Amino acid sequence: MVVEFLRKLTEGDKLWGTIDVSPASRSMWRRVRLTVYPPGTTSAERRALHFTHGWPIGGALIALTFVVIVGSAWPPALAFVAMVALYAAGFWLGARLTRPTRDRIRSLAAVSVYVHGELEEYGDAALLRATACRLEQLDARRRSGDLDPVHYEAEWAEIYGMIPDSRIAVR
Repeated sequence: MVVEFLRKLTEGDKLWGTIDVSPASRSMWRRVRLTVYPPGTTSAERRALHFTHGWPIGGALIALTFVVIVGSAWPPALAFVAMVALYAAGFWLGARLTRPTRDRIRSLAAVSVYVHGELEEYGDAALLRATACRLEQLDARRRSGDLDPVHYEAEWAEIYGMIPDSRIAVR
């Protein structure tokens, strides 16, 4: 139980990737982004991806805490430069650690917008919903013990293969 909690804290709650849902705003739009890691992604790669995913907010909190701690002992300009350098270093580190894995990540995004009282969806919303549903069912079967790690990864690979590769080929 403690091991699973620590894994979720450092790697995220899903082995296969992330699903990010932005809340509906005043303009009544919502964005959903499904990110699926390549099958065979190791724990270390997931930790690096999770770090990179959380750095914009977590890094800002760390940088602000740093400024509060050293702000009275250091000159303000030096504290500010150190804070910006710390924040930028997190982005650099995340990009460096995730470079090989990021190139193989597959993602889907859909935006829902209310236009003149009707819901319009942009992106491949049907594929996103179907893929997210299959991945949630896959996780539920893993947690219940119905799938061993080999079958879990085989189904993950099948789902991953359904998502189009959005990288643009360089000629």
